[in-house]
Amino acid sequence: MSAGARETARALSRGALGGAVAAVGIALLEARWARSGEADEALASGEAGFVPMVVACLGVVAPLAFGLSLAAAGGYRLLSPGRPARIDAWLGALRAEAAGRPADVAAAALVGALAALAWATAAAYLARAVLRLPVPPALAGLAIAGGTLALGGAVGLTSLASVPWLRRRLAKASVASATFVDPAATGLAGALLAGAVLSVGVMTGSPSGEGGILGIWGVLRREELDLRALLEALAVIAAGLFASSSTSVRGRVAALLAVAPLAATLHTAAALERTPDLAQRIDRAAPLGKIVVRGLRRAADRDGDGAAGLFGGGDCDDRNPEVGPRASEVLDNGIDEDCSGEDLTSARLAELSPAPAAPPPVDATAVRPDLNVVLITIDTLRWDLGYAGNPRPVSPNIDRLAARSTVYERAYSLASYTGKSIGPMLIGKYGSETDRNWGHFNKFGARDTFLATRLQQAGMRTAAVHAHRYFDTWGGLERGFETLDMTAAPPKDAPWDVDTKATSKELTDAAIALLAKPEVSGGRFFLWVHYLDPHADYLAHEEHDFGSSARARYDGEVAFTDRHVGRLFDAIAAAPWGDRTAIVLTSDHGEAFGENGMHRHGFEVWETLVRVPLLVHVPGAPAQRIAERRSVVDLVPTVLEMTRVPVPAGPKPAGPVPAGSEPAGPEEGDFVSGVSLLGEVLGKAPPQPRDVIIDMPAGPYNDARRALIHGDLKLIVANEARFDLYDLARDPEEAKNLAKSSPEQLATMKDRYAAAKARMRAIEVTGKKK
Repeated sequence: MSAGARETARALSRGALGGAVAAVGIALLEARWARSGEADEALASGEAGFVPMVVACLGVVAPLAFGLSLAAAGGYRLLSPGRPARIDAWLGALRAEAAGRPADVAAAALVGALAALAWATAAAYLARAVLRLPVPPALAGLAIAGGTLALGGAVGLTSLASVPWLRRRLAKASVASATFVDPAATGLAGALLAGAVLSVGVMTGSPSGEGGILGIWGVLRREELDLRALLEALAVIAAGLFASSSTSVRGRVAALLAVAPLAATLHTAAALERTPDLAQRIDRAAPLGKIVVRGLRRAADRDGDGAAGLFGGGDCDDRNPEVGPRASEVLDNGIDEDCSGEDLTSARLAELSPAPAAPPPVDATAVRPDLNVVLITIDTLRWDLGYAGNPRPVSPNIDRLAARSTVYERAYSLASYTGKSIGPMLIGKYGSETDRNWGHFNKFGARDTFLATRLQQAGMRTAAVHAHRYFDTWGGLERGFETLDMTAAPPKDAPWDVDTKATSKELTDAAIALLAKPEVSGGRFFLWVHYLDPHADYLAHEEHDFGSSARARYDGEVAFTDRHVGRLFDAIAAAPWGDRTAIVLTSDHGEAFGENGMHRHGFEVWETLVRVPLLVHVPGAPAQRIAERRSVVDLVPTVLEMTRVPVPAGPKPAGPVPAGSEPAGPEEGDFVSGVSLLGEVLGKAPPQPRDVIIDMPAGPYNDARRALIHGDLKLIVANEARFDLYDLARDPEEAKNLAKSSPEQLATMKDRYAAAKARMRAIEVTGKKK
């Protein structure tokens, strides 16, 4: 081996050692973050204690740290051979470059920092503009890459053109002080100035990236934006880079020490399977680890069924794609398809999850035959409104409705974000049972019949008013509506992820205008209005100012929406058909403000994210409060029964439905998964305890999450492989996980969950991520 090759090998070994040292420090941080939300007694637990958590985090991040540090050391060696990776060496080289032309280099150093910020800002705007276009991801990526290079060239030429002007002024100023032509000093000044400009953009821009030329940097203010993983990765790269030039450790020793953390990876691969609690904590709260572990699971998935037998993937037979935590159990065949620990039998299914009992039919005379229904859904509306004890005056009009309605005090959405909750709610099935694409905003296929379609087929007039293009003719949510009013929505080519305009007033105006038209309200009708304003970004409303915190601004948005929802209530009450109009009000999901380490919504199924209001007002029905837990999956059969439209009652065979198969016909059983609440609402049927299922299938940006609530016990299931257990009566904040301390309760709840899952007619989704 030549001397140059030996020196390169030493540099790579020392760089990898620097990455290994950084990995140890990162593992300590990740372990601390992963355990920060645990109860005191959990912090001292054995297999899930702090030391095992550090080892697990090290095992997860070590492969990434090894690769990044090698790349940093090797790349620098290739680009700068013979120059050590030290700041003093770089500054010396910069000053040597300035010999004979100090003002030129000093000007270029000052301009360079500002040019880098200008290029990054322009590239960010370009990327956002391209991502808004309806083009394939590959084409969008090419457009962004090409556009970014073109912008770099344009910014570079502009910067070079400004150098002579700046050089003359620096040269003139250097008469007073040579610092003005020191490229190290001017480069630092440029960096500080660029940082100050960036800070202005962060402070003046909105969290959605609006607000002036620098407003795009306002996205850095998003509370849910976690940059810790990026900073940790940069720390590894820096450690590898600077360590590559060190001479304090011999090359062979450095190589041995550098690969040592990979032994923790081998240990962790099995440890996360033996101790799912470790995997769960990494998945939820380790910033870098939760990203890396997903890649490790994909790499370790030998049978391609989406679950690995290592790194906490939970696959009990990673050689058989028909067996794994995501598989559906086939009854009585002696095979444990879903890795629950045993085969599920028909007898056990009937014991733990009896078929939902149809409520006794409501006397036809109990509800008017000419009843109208207005469904109001309010995006991102938490359950804790004024009628539920909120001390702020956030919902006086909704409170008025609650005073004359059936209030379900503990109601649940089907998922924690709109794309996985609103469609299933209006179909009357759990999310996994719907015919959907693989997308964040799900499109729904021909298997699914929406509530509006059923009502329209029964002769009712149907209308909807919306302010978001997801509800337009895009994903199926418009099906069944004779009238679809999108006048409050942005233009069709506007981005879906920017919220800079309040729309509650326009929505109510449009709804009232529709209801004044005889072609809408001249006969029996169904109207759906979906209000958006409580969804982030939280806009300020002077008349509803509760403070500057995120929760205060959110409450202001709720109060603003409530004011305009109240106008709709008043218009209904004043109409000649008002006394024969039922009103149902609910939400698609809640919102978190730091509870369980969460901000905003999505990803998880904590109570703050899935507990929602559910008010049902039927003229003539008694006002009451019902404490039994209920799910919005019951909304479709409830509305169907109150409008005297038959509720589908076909068979629900257990087992998965292959993707792409023909739509289910009548012979296969048209069904809804909920049961009607009308008997309870009318006071004819005493509310009985019933299990609640929250079902959020995996998507391009979220892992699969489910929850089963039986009594006060809540089992949270992550990717069908990891389980948490909480007692909502004693621990409503879900702060104390009982999975370790109550193994018998956990086992029983897992059995109940396996039985409940076996009753679901899940559809396996494949295809492109859209």
